[in-house]
Amino acid sequence: MNEIIHFGPFNANMQKRWKKPVNSAQTRLENRTIDLKLDKLVRQHQRLKIILKLRELMLKRSSDYVSVQILARWRNAIGLNLKMGVFLRKYPHIFEVYTHHIRRNLCCKLTRKVSDLIDEESVVIKESESLAVQRLKELLMISTNGTLHCHVLWLIRRELGLPDDFKDSILLKYPNDFVLVDHEILQLVSREDSLGDAAIERWREKEYTEKWLSEFETRYAFPIQFPTGFKIEKGFREKLKNWQRLPYVKPYEKMGVARVR
Repeated sequence: MNEIIHFGPFNANMQKRWKKPVNSAQTRLENRTIDLKLDKLVRQHQRLKIILKLRELMLKRSSDYVSVQILARWRNAIGLNLKMGVFLRKYPHIFEVYTHHIRRNLCCKLTRKVSDLIDEESVVIKESESLAVQRLKELLMISTNGTLHCHVLWLIRRELGLPDDFKDSILLKYPNDFVLVDHEILQLVSREDSLGDAAIERWREKEYTEKWLSEFETRYAFPIQFPTGFKIEKGFREKLKNWQRLPYVKPYEKMGVARVR
């Protein structure tokens, strides 16, 4: 009973075997389900944001080219962690690097292909003006008091399909729909009930009419697909089923909080 236990390699392995598993941020990160397509999309979107920021700064210059030395000063402004020369060489179809014939320094300009895409983008934005107005109305309808700051709209103008001068070309063009308060706050003049139907509601109606499903089966349900390798824990399916049958709160309605049991 009084024997001395020596902690050798065998005992060390036994201790490691019965040691309580560590639950840390690192282990949760390693065990998470990885969606390779989503990760790739996020990386591409991050690179695209950097390129668009750099393009905006280049277009503000009076000339059609910028020296690489000046571009290097914009690294922090656009959130670039690479050397500017390395970054420009990675995208030769976007940036054309050449030696200026007079100043004899390295300069950069947008390629002809990118310039054509910029012109095409301007045409598409102008042609889809009605859709952009509809998005603005829907966004104002789900806001707390029907107002939004113009600076917020400026930050997401590309996602909304708005031009850079949307305050003059869009907001002032539709006085029956929008009004500017103190030149900075956008307010919705009147709500449109036709925009109050969410896309999920139209999907549900299509499901139980085309697939002969009962309205109860699709009334509160959302289409769900789990990624490959997703681990379903015990009791998760029951909670998911109860959540699917909760009353659906429309984005344009203000209701109380519904809890899942």
